[in-house]
Amino acid sequence: MKIDILHEDNEILVVNKPAGIPSQPDKSGTPSLLEILSENYPDLFVIHRLDQRVSGIIVLAKTEISASQLSKDFQTRNVTKKYRAIVANQPKEKAGKLTHWLLKDAKKNQSKAFEKEVENSQKAELKYETVKSSERYHLLEIELFTGRFHQIRSQLSAIACPILGDLKYGYKRSSPDGSIFLQSYYLLFNHPKTKQALQFEIEMPELWGKYGF
Repeated sequence: MKIDILHEDNEILVVNKPAGIPSQPDKSGTPSLLEILSENYPDLFVIHRLDQRVSGIIVLAKTEISASQLSKDFQTRNVTKKYRAIVANQPKEKAGKLTHWLLKDAKKNQSKAFEKEVENSQKAELKYETVKSSERYHLLEIELFTGRFHQIRSQLSAIACPILGDLKYGYKRSSPDGSIFLQSYYLLFNHPKTKQALQFEIEMPELWGKYGF
């Protein structure tokens, strides 16, 4: 599989992960992004991940020092991550901030969103905006303030706006290619060595055009 490389230097590799492959090896046995890239880049470090059925921008480090710095930046939220999602139900408010407490169910590999804190839950925050609507669907832009497991999927489902194709979180039908209509389309972070701000933005997946976007 060909992976679209957005940027490469001695320290980092920035790519557009296609939907359908995991970010790193998992139980599914599907060749992962890390394994595919390792054919040409034998020493890569995964800094952050996207769900298997989600597409978008991922940065990987080529050295341990850069991996350590980038990991620290991602953990302290010293990065800006923005996503796009298509939903069939328009949120009641065109734009807003969502705050929930997420509780991970390891057996179901799922996060449940609560409006109030429950035992072992983690606070999850994001803001969204409805930027365009077609006849049947709505395109949201989302910025994450926390990085919780399945956060966007769980929080949108909690407001009755499950993402297209996301059967696990309440959407009724799978998508034609098995993907979830969720994409990490924008990433802003500081280069681990030069400290220069790097900004990346990608186009929507081609399939989304068939849904009016």
